[in-house]
Amino acid sequence: MIEEKSLPAHRSAPPPPALAGADLTARAARLHFEFGLTHQETAEALGLSRVKVTRLIKLARQSGLVKVIVDSRVSPFAELEGRLLTAFDLREAIIVPTPGNGADGSGLRAALARGAASYLERVARDGLVVAVGLSRTIGQMPRMLVNPRPAAMTFVSLVGAIRSGGQGSGNPYQATDALAAAFGGQAENIHAPVLVQDPAVALHLRADPAIAGTLERAAAATIAFVGIGGVDDRINFSHGANITDAEWAGLLDRGMVGDIGGRFFDARGQEIDSDINGRIIGLSLDAFRKIPSRVAAAGGPSKVGPLAAAMHGGLINILVTDVATARVLLEGA
Repeated sequence: MIEEKSLPAHRSAPPPPALAGADLTARAARLHFEFGLTHQETAEALGLSRVKVTRLIKLARQSGLVKVIVDSRVSPFAELEGRLLTAFDLREAIIVPTPGNGADGSGLRAALARGAASYLERVARDGLVVAVGLSRTIGQMPRMLVNPRPAAMTFVSLVGAIRSGGQGSGNPYQATDALAAAFGGQAENIHAPVLVQDPAVALHLRADPAIAGTLERAAAATIAFVGIGGVDDRINFSHGANITDAEWAGLLDRGMVGDIGGRFFDARGQEIDSDINGRIIGLSLDAFRKIPSRVAAAGGPSKVGPLAAAMHGGLINILVTDVATARVLLEGA
């Protein structure tokens, strides 16, 4: 007699554990961008809805997981850039779109930083010495890099730092360190304030071998990246009452229209004679002019006058600005 044994019921394989959000986003991104699957095909491969995949792919772009690189130097604003070159005797002009958002200027600064970062990626090479100024826009350059190739470059501060540092302050050491890390280069910073109260203290600091050596290397840089401060839109140098209301009034009386790292200039692009100059830890504008390539990234209505003065005065010879600012500059050229 054969004893019948019931066969075990068929059991399906347990479902895979749920993927974490970041992993799921990465899988969707790889299937779509790397392997060329459509949104629907990606959804089927992952067992998700098409709507869910579309959201994941959008998230992959927004988070920086996916970076689009267009292998071309053709500018969408080439005609406008050409007119700027002629009107202001520039070596190069890089124009970015004028963002429709960011009423506080953050959107515009991000776009300008991307333009400056793109230019740096294009010219990067071994042996390049890059001077970095005090600027909220330039401070965003490291996170706007798309594909920095390794290069034995040195990034050096043009000026000291403001006292109230932190994210978004534009302190040069933050950008020099981050750029050096991105390209595999070296960073050299000025470990001193950009502005002190006592001229004697400033003189002593500038004579310090470490600070003096850094300033000498900044003066001998191949290229410099700076922002342009305006009368109403600038980094605040008055922390700790380093610049008094009376001193601001004196600068305005002398025709101040803008500054580069605390070096104030007039409508002709000439450095204003002021007691403040003796209290700055940084290059003078005359020394700055001797750097072969001087890139300024700035835009917006408050920067039109300072930019025009800086270009007419030979302070900068490479401009990164936005479409709207470029058109206003050309109207007044």
